[in-house]
This record gives sequence, structure tokens and C-alpha cells, in this order.
Amino acid sequence: MLPRSTTSIAVLLLLVIVYQNEAQSTEVPIYTCDETNSKNFFIYCQGPLLDAVMKLSLFNDSKTFVDRPLKRDPLLVKQAFDATFNGTKSEDIDKAKLRAFVDEHFEPEGDELVHCDLEDWQESPPQLLTIKDKSLQKWAMDMNAIWKKLCRKMKDEVKTQPDRYSLLYVPNQFIAPGGRFREFYYWDTYWVIKGLLISGMHKTAKGMIGNFAHIINQFGFIPNGGRVYYLKRSQPPLLTGMVYEYFEATGDVEFIREMLPVLEKELHFWNDKRNVSVPLTGESITMYQYRTEANTPRPESYREDVHLIPQDDPDAPRVYRNLGSAAESGWDFSSRWFDDAKTLQTIDTVNVVPVDLNAYICGNLNMISFLYDKTGQKKKSLAFSTKYQQFRDNFKKVFYVENEGGWYDYNLRHAKHNYAFYASMAVPLFTQCYDHLDTAQVDKLHDKLSDMHAFDYKGIPTSLLNTSQQWDFPNGWSPLNHMLIEGLRRSGSGRMQQKAYQIAEKWVLSNFLVWSKSSKMYEKYDVDRTLPDAGTGGEYEVQDGFGWSNGVVMDLMVTYSDRMLYFDDSDDFVDTVSVRSDNDAASNASESLDEKVVAIHAALVQDSKTNDASRFWATPTSIFMHLIGVLILRNFLSA
Repeated sequence: MLPRSTTSIAVLLLLVIVYQNEAQSTEVPIYTCDETNSKNFFIYCQGPLLDAVMKLSLFNDSKTFVDRPLKRDPLLVKQAFDATFNGTKSEDIDKAKLRAFVDEHFEPEGDELVHCDLEDWQESPPQLLTIKDKSLQKWAMDMNAIWKKLCRKMKDEVKTQPDRYSLLYVPNQFIAPGGRFREFYYWDTYWVIKGLLISGMHKTAKGMIGNFAHIINQFGFIPNGGRVYYLKRSQPPLLTGMVYEYFEATGDVEFIREMLPVLEKELHFWNDKRNVSVPLTGESITMYQYRTEANTPRPESYREDVHLIPQDDPDAPRVYRNLGSAAESGWDFSSRWFDDAKTLQTIDTVNVVPVDLNAYICGNLNMISFLYDKTGQKKKSLAFSTKYQQFRDNFKKVFYVENEGGWYDYNLRHAKHNYAFYASMAVPLFTQCYDHLDTAQVDKLHDKLSDMHAFDYKGIPTSLLNTSQQWDFPNGWSPLNHMLIEGLRRSGSGRMQQKAYQIAEKWVLSNFLVWSKSSKMYEKYDVDRTLPDAGTGGEYEVQDGFGWSNGVVMDLMVTYSDRMLYFDDSDDFVDTVSVRSDNDAASNASESLDEKVVAIHAALVQDSKTNDASRFWATPTSIFMHLIGVLILRNFLSA
């Protein structure tokens, strides 16, 4: 028999465990919108109507319902729902009856947005005319035409009756990403604006930046996208970069003067809401995280979140918070956030201190200093320059690992870096958050990426782990490829600049071949296929449109306008493709159609020190599939 004191201790420990479990399971829910920021929160972010629609799978896409406008006041709709279903559990509600209720009280999704005219659109923008290759130039003009298809403006009712909409009102028209993404999105807009500026559409770009200023002045930050259900999370802070790009294209000092207080206001959000202390040997350094407060299912992915972990599971609030935090990163989802690097259930975003977020903020400090200088505010410029230098030094302490030759995410739970490859490793190059005199850093990163075989594909993959998540292998994304290309191009190293061009040409050619066979631009691409195609994975079907993909290829084609050649004026394949495989597979291309196809494909599988193109021909099946793909491509090129 145990001594009384031992028994008492055991009972006490048991009570503590029970209390902790009870406390965890009864954690106060924090919804994605509430009474502090929305008058229709009980429709779009929480409540029995939302729960029933999602659990009965009324729509194939969770986002469909929460994008539908109300036909009457939200409180009246809530009262009607309560009267009609009288507290019936979601699972017991008749699905047909619920569908009839929704159709009676809601407008179709997208009804609050209309297509708009772009006053500053021009059919043949001068910068696109500098593209030497005629086939690529025509493609760029096609991208330019897509702006008209993606342009949206809000109906007046969104402003006068905001409670009936999940849409957040902005005063100016904007370019939507495409597909299910009908509203504005934060970090997408940086690359959209890059494309708009190339198209000479300065007014449209300025208006979209002005929309973000409107949102910051209303909410104190820029949400993930233009819906009330995004009001508890942001996205990568790229507004300062948009303002910088706009100024570089226009020299509009007065607009910059107006925007600088707004940029500082956004910076305060990250300082106040997303700071974290990183304990290092002998000191503690303040950095930033993607870290939302919300611990409930995301309305636009409600069904998926509840399927992953039921709401009554004691661990559900933690998982939901980490899902939302990963969505704030833009990388939803990736093994980068998983504790076991394999499964979504182990997501632990709030314990990751990410390289890319802190590199963005580092770059923002530098750009704000530059912009203050251009407006003649020298003291403010100097103050931000000092902040930039200090932050850059701390950034190196936290993220740069000399022996591993790169910048790596830091995990607070495990007190160590994550040395797996992720394309985010290159963001410090893009934001120039490193000492430019230390050329060894850039060289080491290049060699590290090469050793990891990150350069072996038709673009840079997001990771090298295939988890079936969309921000993992084999998907490549336009913004990540663009940031790596630009980071290498601006590094000052001739070797890095040549590598930048090689990656750019592969990425552009891959996008071009997909466009040639589908007349579509996609949000993501599979960089490991024998013939390029749209990417896969994620919570929804791959979307076309697509804002940031269009902006990236336009920017790259203009950047390399006199160098990136595939066809000449006679529509013949250029005899010498700029980037070749080690065995110069494309150099002997003739004018015959079959040889064009072979040469195009050879250019895509080049650029590996070990001439890894041989992996595409490893089996009889792959040979057969390749020949089928070549025949398909031949038909498209001959059309």
C-alpha cells in the first residue's frame, strides 16, 4: 500500500492533468471575424448556419457559401434560420431544405462584383514591343489582354449596404487573381502590379495601392484577402515593395509622400501583433512570425479543417490556429510547417520563425528609408536606414548558418534550424537583406542549392518533399521563382546572373508550352513533368487566370527582352537556344517541326551538372509517354 503522502501527490497530479485537458478542450474560441470588425460575423465566420452548410457539404467548394451576398439584413436571415430549423443539429437538418433556404436568402457568389473597363489599358504597350522574339512578344500581348478579363469593381451596394456582403469594400477597381479568387489578395498584388507597370497601366496600379491604404486606415493592417473572414490574418507584407516599384516606374513623389505614413502603420501591426523573441546564446533577438489569433475553422475551408480534426477534439484549437497561421504565410500548406515534415496533422506554424517574413520586413525598412530620402525627409530616412542595418545584422545572427551555406527557418520548439530545402531560402537575396560586400554568402547559397539539386527542374520547386501539399514538390510557383531569379540577377556576381537567366528561361518556356496547349495561365506548375503542366495538390482545383503568373512572365520577358529567344520572325526555332544542357541538346535544331519540338523539350531538361536529363528516359513507359507528349506538342505547334 502506498504511503498517504504519495497517494495525495498522485491524486493532485491527476487533478492537474484533468484540469489541463479540460482547459485545453474549453479554450475560448477566437473566430476569424467577430462583433469588433463585422456586423455579419454570425453569418460568414461563425454560427449554426455556417456550420450546417459546411457539414452537409452544400457546395463542392467551402468558399462558395461564404462568398454569397445576402438578400436582406444579416440579423433577419439569422432569425429566419433559427425559426426554420429551431435548433436542429447540423447533421440532422434536411439538406434539400437547407439548400432552398440558402437560395432564398443569398445571391449567387460573385454577384457583388462586375467586370470593369481599364482606362489606361493599351493594346501594344511599348515595353512589350521591346521583346525581340515575335512568338514571345505575341504571348506577352495575350497576357496584357488578360488584364481586361481579370479587372473587377464593386457594386455601389457594397459601400452603402456593407453588412450584406462578406466582401470588404475598396474604392478603386482592381485585378483579381482569377478563378475562385474573385476578391483582391495581398501578396498576389505585388506581381500583378509588376505586370501592370510593364503594361504602362500606372493609374490602375496606383488605384490598387490606394485600395490597400484604404484597408490599412480602416483595419490597421492588410488582411489575407478582401473578405471579412480574412480579418484575423494577413499575408507576406509586400505593400512597401509595391509602392517602391510604382515610384521607380513613375517618379510620383507626392503619392509616395501620402503612402509613407501608411507603410509605417502597417509596420506597427507586425511589430505589435507578430513579434517573437528568439533566444540565442547570450542574447534574445526580436523577429517576426506568421501567427494568427483565430483558433476556429477557416470559413473558406471550413469543411476541410473540420475533416482534418473535429471541433470537439482537445487539440482542435491549436491545429486550427496553426492552419490559419500557415495561410497567413501564403504557403498553405507545406511540409515547412509540419513538425514531422510529412503530415498536415502535425502542423506547428507558430513555432517556426520564418526566413522569408523577416527578409520582407528587412527589405521594407531599407525601401522606406529610400522613399523618405526621395521625399526630402532626411532624418526619417536616416532613422530607417539605421533600423535596417541593425535588423540586417540580427537577421544574419538568427537565420544564417555558415556551415550550411544559407538562411534557414528557426524552430522555437526544437531550438534549431530546419536544413531542408525550401525556396524561401532565396528571399533574402530578393530583399537584399545581406551585406553586398560579402559575396561569399551568395556563392555559398548557389552552391548549396546546386548540391541540393534545386536547379535540376523546369523551374525551382517549392521544396523537395512530396507530401501532396500544394506548397511542396513537385509544384513550382511564380512568385518564388521570380524572387530567386531577381535575387541572383541583382547579386553583382556574373556567375549568379547567368544562373538567374537560365532559371528565368526555363520558367518562361515552361509557362509558354502550357499556354500553347491550353491557352491558360495557372497559379502553379508541376516542374517535374516531362512536358510542363499545371500543378496539383491543395484544398481546391488548380486555378487559372492567373494574376501573379502573368506578371512574372511579363517581367522576365522584358528583363531579358533581347536575349530570350525561341523563334525568329519566320516562326522558325532559333538555331541556338540561349540555355542548353551540358551536351548542348538544342544547338543543332533545324527548321523542321519535329526538331523544333525536340529542341524545346531538350532546353527544358538542361542545366544540371550531372546532365540529369537522362532520368526522363529511364523506363520504356517513360519513353512511350514522352513520345505521346511530343506528338501532342507537335500538333499544337503546327496548328
